[in-house]
Amino acid sequence: MNLNHYILNTIAFKDKLDEGVSQADLVAKAKDLGFNFVEIRNEFLDGTNTELEQIKDKANDAGIGIYYSVNDALVKNGQVNPDIDRYIREMQTLGSKHLKMNVGNVADISSTFADDLSKKLSTNGEFEFNVENNQTLEDSQLDNIVSFFKLVDQSKLPIGFCFDTANWYWTESEPDTAAQKLASVTKYLHLKNKAGSGSNKSAVSLDKGEIDIKSLISKFNVEEYGFEYFTPSAEIEHDLDEIKALN
Repeated sequence: MNLNHYILNTIAFKDKLDEGVSQADLVAKAKDLGFNFVEIRNEFLDGTNTELEQIKDKANDAGIGIYYSVNDALVKNGQVNPDIDRYIREMQTLGSKHLKMNVGNVADISSTFADDLSKKLSTNGEFEFNVENNQTLEDSQLDNIVSFFKLVDQSKLPIGFCFDTANWYWTESEPDTAAQKLASVTKYLHLKNKAGSGSNKSAVSLDKGEIDIKSLISKFNVEEYGFEYFTPSAEIEHDLDEIKALN
């Protein structure tokens, strides 16, 4: 039995999101495309518990699980982001046990950061917590993330890494080098390819860009594969079939 999580980030429906369609009306579409989880993005929520509960109900009806992606940094001004309590509550209202945030800049991280975060994570029940490399140079330079996971290891914090395959090109690195340093802490892959260069870079479907996605995936031992790019549904279905064939 295949227990892998194949997760469709709702940015796949960016045209609908930009029109104001609620993510509650998109979760069944992810199921129809062959995914067993959908990743909800907090920046497209309306801020009400009502919408969160609608998403949960629609996901239950469709028989699909939920991941929650928060486009905010865990480390803010050297401290634990004070909004993390709200993000955890939102995750729980969604009926999810998966929360992801960006790392943040760890240059001046507080000596109490690890203890403060540990308390917040331990008092909210069991859930999977990952941090990701985004496209922000300040937050997601490779050395910054390596330093963060040294602290995670030293402090035994229950945090994994969501390795975004393409975002490294926005932060002056490249995925193979990052994989060498971070494969051991990576629990979750965010899959997308990269096309173009300089200010004309864009995220594209898996076989349309410059990254050898299959070779890169082989460097990891994960069970969670997120697809995070906007492209026609037929291409997403094709890419999903290709990744499933690897497992």
